[in-house]
Parts: sequence; C-alpha cells; structure tokens
Amino acid sequence: MTTARQHHTRSTRLRTLLAAAAITTVVAAVTIGCTKENKAAPPPSPTTSPSPSADPQAAEKTALLGVYRAFWDAQLKVYASGSTKDTGIEKVASDKAYSKVQTTRAYYVGNGSIMKGEPLLSPSVSALDMGKTPPAGTITDCVDTTGYIQVNKESGQPIETLDTKRRHLSTYTALKIGGAWQIRDLEIDRDRTC
Repeated sequence: MTTARQHHTRSTRLRTLLAAAAITTVVAAVTIGCTKENKAAPPPSPTTSPSPSADPQAAEKTALLGVYRAFWDAQLKVYASGSTKDTGIEKVASDKAYSKVQTTRAYYVGNGSIMKGEPLLSPSVSALDMGKTPPAGTITDCVDTTGYIQVNKESGQPIETLDTKRRHLSTYTALKIGGAWQIRDLEIDRDRTC
C-alpha cells in the first residue's frame, strides 16, 4: 500500500515531467518554426546600387590611359634605340602621332644621339566622346622631362639643348578604331610650363 506521502511525491514528479515535456515541446515548436521561417524567407540582402557619382565611361578612360602609357613605353624604346623595330609603336600610334615619332627619331639619329632615362607622366582624360564615329578622346598631361635627357650615342655624354624648361603641357588625341584606341596626334606646348 502506498502512503499519501509516496502518492504525493509521485504526483509531484509526474507534474514536473509533464511540465518539462510541455516546455520541451514549446521550445521545439518555436525552434522549428523559426528555422522554417528563416528558410522560407531569408532576410533581404542589402542591394548595391551604383553610386550617383560613378563614371559610366570609367572603363573607356582606363583603356585610353592604358594606350597612352603604352605609347610612351614604345616612344622610349624608339628614342633609346634609334629604331622603330620591335618597339610596338605601330600598334599604339598612327597618323600624325606616328609621323611625329618618326621625325623625332630621325632627328636623334641624324645628330648621333639617343634619349636616356624616362619622363614623369601625370595624364588625365580631358575629353571623351563615345557617340562620335569613331569614338574620340583627348589626354592632357604635364610631362616632366627632368630625368629624360638627350645623350651622345657613342660617349653617353649629355647634349645641351636650348630648352631649359623641363615641364610642358602636352595634349594627345586618340581614336578608337576596330575596338582599339590609338594615339593619332600630339602637341607639346613649349611656351607653357606646368
């Protein structure tokens, strides 16, 4: 025979077990509910909208500046060697720009000189018209030739020049033909320093 005390203890244990089971069921239901809700509707991810100040022509400007630097790399090779062979100048220059490079090269060869060093460049695209046929661009640069000097090809001795100003404003025009930019003309303003 069970005593009242034993019955009370069993009853208390049973209520405790039932309460624990009820709490476990509620927690499980809430957890499952949250999990299903999270899987069904993940929180919205932040969308990245283009900045109002983003330049829609940035890629073309980058490509144009890349060709400008390639033009300078090729020029440096031409003027250091006295030849256009294996310089890549014909890929990045055409029309008047190519002719001016050839004329300058001929001048150095005729004087028995070459160019040493390299200029400091700080170009920017000052105009870009992708609506033109073909698309056209203009690059403005302050070319600093302090470290780019004319030397005698045989002796390596610097050659004195009349131009003592070493920073000149220069303008380069380019066209995009067949999907590639080319420098078409260049003007160096010898009267303006920058």
